[in-house]
Amino acid sequence: MMQLYIFKETNVRLPRKMIQLLFDSIYEIEMPKKSKGEVNLIFSHDKRLHELNNQFRQKDRATDVLSFNIDEPNDNEAVFGEIYISVETAQKQALDYKASLSEEIIRLSCHGFLHLLGYDHIDSKDEIIMKTKEKMYLKKVYT
Repeated sequence: MMQLYIFKETNVRLPRKMIQLLFDSIYEIEMPKKSKGEVNLIFSHDKRLHELNNQFRQKDRATDVLSFNIDEPNDNEAVFGEIYISVETAQKQALDYKASLSEEIIRLSCHGFLHLLGYDHIDSKDEIIMKTKEKMYLKKVYT
């Protein structure tokens, strides 16, 4: 079974139970039952995401969420992936979207989990698929 580990590099209260529920919902449907390992979800700050975005994507700016696949999910010691979320950017986006910080953290977590599973939004067809999946999983968390 895939495990979620949450780390904070910033002082923010996290909706941990909702994040875990979201993770469990997504991985129950999307991942093969034999998948093992862990996903690390790291809540950080703009500076860290700027550095990672520059290093791995050659984009010299901060971003809201980055996902990195690491190992194949075939043993308990495997790190399937890491997701970094900038709490600073999440706070700004929450204001823009007229949402709470918790809601934006949940949305970004969902987005990151889906990226780890291979979903993307490079073209409009893929974006529609990813947005549909996001809405479906977010609805599960909030109902």
